[in-house]
Amino acid sequence: MKNKLLSIFLFWMLTFQAQTKEQLNHLDKYYQKTLNEWHIPGMAIAIVKGDSIIFSKGYGYADLDKKTKVDGNTLFAIASNSKAFTATALAQLVDQGKIKWTDKVIDYVPYFRLYDDYTTNHTTIEDLLCHRNGLKTFSGDLLWYGTDLSQEEIIKKQGFLKPTSEFRTKYGYSNIQFIAAGKVIEKVTDTTWADYVNTHFIKPLKMDRTLTSVKELKNATNVATPYYYDNGKNYKLKWVNWDNMAPAGGIISSVNDYAKWMLLNLNKGELNGKKYYSKNSYINMTTSHINMKVRDNKQRNHFSGYGLAWDLKDYQGYKIVGHSGGYDGMISRNSLVPEKKLGIVILTNNLNWATSAIANKTFDVLLANEKSGKDWSGDYAKIKKKMDSIDMSRLEKNEKLRHKINKHHLKLEKYTGKFKDKMYGAVTVTLKKDKLHFTMDRTPIFFADLEHWNDHIFTFQFDKNLSSLPQGKLWFDVNKKGEANTLHIDVPNFDFYFNEFVFKRIE
Repeated sequence: MKNKLLSIFLFWMLTFQAQTKEQLNHLDKYYQKTLNEWHIPGMAIAIVKGDSIIFSKGYGYADLDKKTKVDGNTLFAIASNSKAFTATALAQLVDQGKIKWTDKVIDYVPYFRLYDDYTTNHTTIEDLLCHRNGLKTFSGDLLWYGTDLSQEEIIKKQGFLKPTSEFRTKYGYSNIQFIAAGKVIEKVTDTTWADYVNTHFIKPLKMDRTLTSVKELKNATNVATPYYYDNGKNYKLKWVNWDNMAPAGGIISSVNDYAKWMLLNLNKGELNGKKYYSKNSYINMTTSHINMKVRDNKQRNHFSGYGLAWDLKDYQGYKIVGHSGGYDGMISRNSLVPEKKLGIVILTNNLNWATSAIANKTFDVLLANEKSGKDWSGDYAKIKKKMDSIDMSRLEKNEKLRHKINKHHLKLEKYTGKFKDKMYGAVTVTLKKDKLHFTMDRTPIFFADLEHWNDHIFTFQFDKNLSSLPQGKLWFDVNKKGEANTLHIDVPNFDFYFNEFVFKRIE
């Protein structure tokens, strides 16, 4: 009887392994198809199951010019997937009794400011990590992106941001709150956020190819180059330093390294006999603290929410714990299925929607064996193509109106000078070779020549090697005396709200 049971078990194991191998081979082909469909230069994927990596592979190129190929050790920005490291660091401090989730932030970061005194004084550490402070998604991100502003300046200046909902009532993704969370860690531990994360996670997990700053890339090898795809071509971008928002998105890693982080979280804080954080902390971080609408049922979700640095939803009948990350020229995603001890991480080096499609398809195959099911990548690509067509049509219409409404403007020198917003700082407008030029003083990568469009309105395009942002408009308000006294900027995009700033002329 014993031998019979052993035989049945071995047969089951061999069958399971053969099925898994077949599924992974199927997914391997799908990943390559997706890479091609989205014109992604390079991509790396790792899948973990139980206590081990069952799949790790690179696709395409880390650098198109040098033809260096991606592998499981290629470095990419993981961007907002860094947030879980910050939340877990705080969880460790909670476990040690050094802080409470309900502690007021201002008790640790006295310069912390939000839009009113009540919210400023009542925001807790837990509030920082679940995007429920009343600000709209990505509000204030231009305070840190590419700027020379310090973390303290950013945290103070967010007090000028206007809320769009009541405190703790709606979801509004806020990177700045995680910068403040990093400052809480520094205050309590008397060490930097980077040193804490390195000492307590990166080194003990043997994530030997994981960095906490772009500055460390100068000594690194096998590094992916960021790109963005536009009008049939991938444009190379330069790495932008994110040190001033590192607790929200500063980590750089590989899929082989990140797989170790996934294994830790799938094992609820314990790995290889070492306990990093408690099961209670795991439960708190992966419990929904703010709920979101389930807008349609295309992903067959029944709930959607946000824990502490983790997106939460259901898919294929299982709870999914995960997050995405967006760096300029890189997109990442990790998704965990705790009940099945299954996880996937996808790192790519251009701007795309492919990572969500890949995660969904992977779970369709590994959880439901739906090999011939929905083509997520193909469907997303059709939607993106339609949206790009609409955007191109709008740009073409915009160009057709150039000088048609009103081709008059002031003498160009009348627009020159310095204009200041109380939150951001100054913009400088100069005249160079009969052409207006502007610079956002606190953001060295934001500068451009201005092309007259109509009246007091000008168009511009930031340097394509520095930014993937589309064409924008800059315009002046002119008073009755004929003086250009106010400057506005708008760049239509989903991430950065230039229209949160109003620049007034200063002498």
